[in-house]
Amino acid sequence: MTIPYGNSGVLGVNFAQVYSVSTTLYPYTADIPFNLGQISTATDGSQWIFVRYGTGGATGLGYVCVYDEDFLAVMASSSVGGIGDKVGVAPAAATIGQYGWLQVYGTCDDIRVFTSCAANTVLGTTANAGEIDDTVATHNISGIVLTTARGASPGNAPGVLNFPVYTS
Repeated sequence: MTIPYGNSGVLGVNFAQVYSVSTTLYPYTADIPFNLGQISTATDGSQWIFVRYGTGGATGLGYVCVYDEDFLAVMASSSVGGIGDKVGVAPAAATIGQYGWLQVYGTCDDIRVFTSCAANTVLGTTANAGEIDDTVATHNISGIVLTTARGASPGNAPGVLNFPVYTS
């Protein structure tokens, strides 16, 4: 995945970077240069939102996460989230308690999907954290579409994001 640069007037945006709160007592620094929920637009027109990763973090590039009104993100699965929860795609691995960006709009080169996921169809959560599929287990996701089908193994596929949300 080619990660674009931020161009929305905010310096230092690196969408693939994750941030941790300092564990030293002196000098203590938060090391969190952006506000939770802050949206930044990239050079390619994509949009990204700044979140804090919860339980499980994000395994890696392309993993699909759901985030709530407090901008706490966890990997999407059949057992987390509810109708109206927002969805984004992680550009890098992150662990619990770290902060980072999720892509929520635009062309996305890497969306984590299950085996033989079809293009141009309704997608939804699976039992596998961070993977979505065209065979919907629990939550339909509106606003996320693959542009190329995935082959015979789980992995990443290109698609388009339009502020995805859980719709069921």
